[in-house]
Amino acid sequence: MDVLQASDARLLWEDARSILQSQGATEQLLNLMASCNPLALEDSQLQLSIPSSFANRLLERERDQVEKALSQAAFEPTTFMIAGAQASSPAPSAPEPTVNTAAAQPQPTFTPAATPSPLPQTLASSPATLQPEAPSKFKANPSFGAQTSMTMEQWQAYQRQASVAETPAPPQPAAAQVTEAAPKNPLVEIVAEKDATLTFDTFVEAEENRYALQAAKQVANGSPQYNPLFIHGSSGLGKTHLLRAIQNYIAVNDPSRQCVYRIATDFRDDYVKAMQGDRSVKDALTRNYQNIDVLILDDIQHIANAQGTMEFFFDTFNYLMSNGKQVILAADVPPAEIGMDERYSSRMSQGFSVAIHTPTLEFKRVLIETFYERMHAEGIPGTLTRDDLTLMADRAGGNIRSIRAFVQDCLLRSTHQENGRLEPADIMAAAAERWSREGLHISIEDIQSLVQSTYSVSRQDLVSNKRNKEIAQPRHIAIWLSRELTDSTLQEIGRHFGGRTHATVKHSIAWVEETMETDRLFQDRVNRLRDRLGGS
Repeated sequence: MDVLQASDARLLWEDARSILQSQGATEQLLNLMASCNPLALEDSQLQLSIPSSFANRLLERERDQVEKALSQAAFEPTTFMIAGAQASSPAPSAPEPTVNTAAAQPQPTFTPAATPSPLPQTLASSPATLQPEAPSKFKANPSFGAQTSMTMEQWQAYQRQASVAETPAPPQPAAAQVTEAAPKNPLVEIVAEKDATLTFDTFVEAEENRYALQAAKQVANGSPQYNPLFIHGSSGLGKTHLLRAIQNYIAVNDPSRQCVYRIATDFRDDYVKAMQGDRSVKDALTRNYQNIDVLILDDIQHIANAQGTMEFFFDTFNYLMSNGKQVILAADVPPAEIGMDERYSSRMSQGFSVAIHTPTLEFKRVLIETFYERMHAEGIPGTLTRDDLTLMADRAGGNIRSIRAFVQDCLLRSTHQENGRLEPADIMAAAAERWSREGLHISIEDIQSLVQSTYSVSRQDLVSNKRNKEIAQPRHIAIWLSRELTDSTLQEIGRHFGGRTHATVKHSIAWVEETMETDRLFQDRVNRLRDRLGGS
């Protein structure tokens, strides 16, 4: 086959994309293909440039499926070769990347919201914790751009404004072909393989998480309406999945946006290491964090009392916000309940706050069915009946990560049965093993016992008023762990430690946070205790 012009190569690539779309390919793959730039077709091999090394890895993972579609479109066996990671410069007003071609192209499913009218005052000026009212409707693999009916009138009004204002982004001219260099900003890391699966396609949508999902999609697509975006909810409900989905979408569809994801404790470690170096090290860290477009900070409650880290974070936060950059935060509680200084919590509360709620029985059933179907598609052996799935939902706890592990556990257990089927008693036993411990949670007494044995102090000394270092330090640590790993209030914690006041308990928590910032060995010891208690 002769070498064809780039326009012909693009047409073949679009034909293959259309074939995959008709076959039900994921939105992630379709958007990924839309971001690639076909260069030429020579000897039945299509040469491609790609937006990033992350996109390269994703495309390689789908090679068989894509080449099958290419062969079908070309009517002969056809492969593709990645010529180099290429980058085009999207227009600032159109955050949705478009295929680089002069020919008319199909519009991507997820279209950007052009600048809509401002949010209603009650949403724009205060954190709106949205509460679903309508009966649940679930989507196991939601279309990225699908509009979802909302239950709040103001939310509906805003979405209608955004929909009316939407206009398709004009095709962009092909950029000069350049080979991708390593990111200049060391904070922008290549997404790990295990995190690359956390996309909007794999997120199971329900009434419990719908508002958070909608806001996350808007932010990923460049909408400035939710800034800062604050997502809160208990551990294991999908906050991290949404944060990683934002990062993954940007990495594939708009790699020119510098997006940094950090767990709050890693952010603290960045700061602590910089403080241990000379001034140039701190200046470099400040410069790197300011030279980004999107900052995602997970589990921010873990640094709420780390004064130095919080000062550095809010310097960064204020700089990014004042320069029109996006900030996304997540925690297990709303900003006002984290326990940080009011000047910090009030600043975060000026954005858009949305909750993810614990799954209902109905949602747990959908989750279990979805995970079961996906595991079967991945080739995990085992068989579960409809009755099995119903019983599993009834016995499952509320942590979605644990529910997924529970499904895999039951599948594997079924392979060890003579008839390949589980009895109800088997399912109940598997659930009891997993949730009897989780259902009890970690008690303050558990924490006190571990600290006593680790530091060789008695319970009497631990709850006493003794202030010598050998007693005071373990007491501070036990109080900090009680705040981190239990749902107890500060007053309840104080009662377990000799009737200490609210202020005294806060002092212990602040002391641990500040010491962890400056003493790496102390930080490691405390984290090991936390891990032993199952708080990792």
